[in-house]
Amino acid sequence: MNIMEFAGMLRDGIFLIPSFQRNFIWDPQNIIKLWDSIYRFYPIGAILCWDTDIRLNIHRKLGGFRIAQDEILKDRDGRQSYILDGQQRATALFFALFGGKGESKDLREFDYTLYFDAVNASFFQADEFNRRSLDINPAFLIRLKDVTRWPEHFYKQIALEKDFNRKTGENLRQLGRVFRDYNILLTRITGFDVRAVCEIFERINEEGKRLTRMDLMISNSFYNYSTIVEEDWG
Repeated sequence: MNIMEFAGMLRDGIFLIPSFQRNFIWDPQNIIKLWDSIYRFYPIGAILCWDTDIRLNIHRKLGGFRIAQDEILKDRDGRQSYILDGQQRATALFFALFGGKGESKDLREFDYTLYFDAVNASFFQADEFNRRSLDINPAFLIRLKDVTRWPEHFYKQIALEKDFNRKTGENLRQLGRVFRDYNILLTRITGFDVRAVCEIFERINEEGKRLTRMDLMISNSFYNYSTIVEEDWG
């Protein structure tokens, strides 16, 4: 799926997060590394989704917002798509493109909106913009969410900017190719019940970052809907 098609589905709430998933824990450097890989057209791994008509009582949107079942969009024919693996990558894509504020590790509110430095071919967070603009023409500091709105004459127009050179132009064209040609791999599973999905989730995470005892307890008991609704997921 094209990266912007996938990002649009994230924005529109097509994909939800089961409540037994961890919250978003990536820091800004993780997001920057992800986008650097995308810029270089490196693969970033598949997003594993569970397509189901099973109605979970509670779940989360990207970024950690909890919503009740009756708040789901009405036009899905009773089916939902839950991200089982790839939540951190999906949320990083969403925040970088559409903006989003959350708490950093030192509990400061942080703007995750991402920018691209076309001179140095590097990504940076919004709080660096003013500092970078002291040394670099701000026209070459591109907010990612603006790329899809570039006019047809964008490249000709920006070539007239002060300090423009061939390398800066190549970096900008590469960024444009990302939004046009980069694809996200989705793996969709169907036909599994909640117990089986929790087992899949547990096995995936045991192979990567190990689940805590509390994580395992939550996933193993998630099939008991009435218990889950009473829990405070924090």
